[in-house]
Amino acid sequence: MAVDYTFNPPLGIDLGTTFSVIAKWNGTMPEHYRTGAVGKEDTYQSVVWYDSKHEKYLTDRLAYRKTLTAPEFGIIGVKRLMDNRDAKIQLGAKEHSPMELSAKIIEGMYGTISGMYPQGHFQRTEVVVTVPYYFKAHQCANTREAVELAGLECAGIIQEPIAAALQYALQMTRDNPDEDRDEVMLVFDLGGGTFDLTLFNLQIRKDKMTFEVLASAGDDRIGGLDFDEALAQHVLEEEGLVLDNMEDRASRLAWQKILSACLDVKETLSVTDEWDLAIANVTADKHIERTITRKDFERCIQPYIEKIARHLEDVFVRAGIQQSAVTRVIKVGGSSKIPAMTELLEDSIGADRVFGNTNDALCVAEGAAIYAAYLDDPDVFGREIEIGTRSCHALGIEIEGGEFFEVTPANCKTPCSRSQIFVPGSAEQRSVNIDVYQGSAKVAKENTKIGTVQVAIELDDGPEPEIEVTFNQDAEQALNVIVRVNSRIINESFATV
Repeated sequence: MAVDYTFNPPLGIDLGTTFSVIAKWNGTMPEHYRTGAVGKEDTYQSVVWYDSKHEKYLTDRLAYRKTLTAPEFGIIGVKRLMDNRDAKIQLGAKEHSPMELSAKIIEGMYGTISGMYPQGHFQRTEVVVTVPYYFKAHQCANTREAVELAGLECAGIIQEPIAAALQYALQMTRDNPDEDRDEVMLVFDLGGGTFDLTLFNLQIRKDKMTFEVLASAGDDRIGGLDFDEALAQHVLEEEGLVLDNMEDRASRLAWQKILSACLDVKETLSVTDEWDLAIANVTADKHIERTITRKDFERCIQPYIEKIARHLEDVFVRAGIQQSAVTRVIKVGGSSKIPAMTELLEDSIGADRVFGNTNDALCVAEGAAIYAAYLDDPDVFGREIEIGTRSCHALGIEIEGGEFFEVTPANCKTPCSRSQIFVPGSAEQRSVNIDVYQGSAKVAKENTKIGTVQVAIELDDGPEPEIEVTFNQDAEQALNVIVRVNSRIINESFATV
């Protein structure tokens, strides 16, 4: 019997750095909501502005416009701060955590869709939320917390490239229901703030769809925001303008005007070779009028192109396969449309295998809605879905001398469990703090600290007790740490909390 999803549809959220999307499963297919600009746009701008006079928050495009005129009250790109739960973001005189501000964006989108139904009719409060594949464990945990702060339940987390591939795979099964498929796919996901490369095997059979991740690479500090800033810095230099005091309101306003104009130029240069930049009243006595060519823009972002090229090489090294094995590349994210990115992929893998997603801005949220429907009812598609993931980063602990001791390597199949035995530094030691890090640097403190497990050593444990540390990592990158002394469990701690 068909399920009526009218007032209770499974929901998926793509919580993006610059734009976000929320989608539903309508019973037969994923369908995105038009949440932006009071339902007139497909995407929802990931911007928060605090109205200190009325003590309320604005989000979406209105918040973006207010931030251009009063930047001290607004935040663009809060997703980039999700790696630091202790960050204090000042909007006016009020401090916020990254999770609190991300929750405002989620609240805004959810409030828009629930308002599309008669009051009290919309029932769904569980959502699946997406994260970049390259997010670390604590970033995934912070994202989950943002969902909960918005008053919703996080039914699951799915990595953005997997969500995009899931949307693609479902479309393939709809178009060719009886056809088996075997593909080696690369999802090239370059959005407003993060960059993900995910290489995986896709196998479609009548009774099952299998996604097996082979390797991933990326950077949560490469995206459209960086390209905008690089072009804006170029404009400042060419115009001889210096904005060296961002505590000054006039400087902040000028910078936001230039950034906004450069964003428009960047997008336009994806379809034309040159465009005129015109900004009136950048400062009291300064107007900007100049022609920007695509070559100018590409020179500005060349350092980022080179980083992306290195990541592209690295993902194949990690997977242990050649570029020729790839049958299809799918570009996802607004910045993937930049011609230089297409040229990079075509040169590396082949022009005949590079595809633009049919809807690069919406496919991630729609994939999340598909996954939400599957979690809701595993029989919804008439096929089992199996997703085999791998860790993006090594996990380990700090040992004597400040070195990083790797317990779980990068690119390890997840879920995974690895253990290591240690001994205290001296017989008199009655406690040990085990600091858990994630990363690849040899010096522990150059990696990301996930948390600390405090271990008490009792007299009965003997002069040289064995301390066994076990790392359990799940498919969502969440980490559980269990510590045993002489086989006796004395502590269990979720290092992501």
